[in-house]
Amino acid sequence: MSAGPKRESTSGGITGRFVGRVKEALGELRGDEQLAREGKLQQATTEASDEAAAASGDAELARREAELEEERAEAERERADLAADLTEQESEAAADRRRVAEDAAAERESAAEIAAAERDKEGEQAAAAAEERRAEQVRREELARAAAVESEAKAAEKQEEQEETQ
Repeated sequence: MSAGPKRESTSGGITGRFVGRVKEALGELRGDEQLAREGKLQQATTEASDEAAAASGDAELARREAELEEERAEAERERADLAADLTEQESEAAADRRRVAEDAAAERESAAEIAAAERDKEGEQAAAAAEERRAEQVRREELARAAAVESEAKAAEKQEEQEETQ
């Protein structure tokens, strides 16, 4: 390892820290400040790279957790919307059932009123027919009385005539 501006590329992680310590120790043993600085720099770079990777992983985890929370919130909104739709549909169905029941009750009431009106009409017609029969009976009786009175009058007139002729 020379003291020149030669750049070496090493991997990060444990290997990068190890190589950095070796360079630092070798530089201190040889009295090569450049090599010792390069070792410290490599260790710091490796440590910063590891921290950046950890922070990036943490950020990715936080991003995924945020996405998951957003998906949960969206699912909850959809569930709430579906529940509201279901409640609305149930309310509409209940209102429809009430309307059908009210219509059926109104039809039954109307049918009962029609039946009562027909019974009343039939009763009135029967009463009118009975009244007509009574009126016809009274007329016949009056005719019969009139005929009887007329017959009596004729008989009395005939008797008067016979008495006068005698």
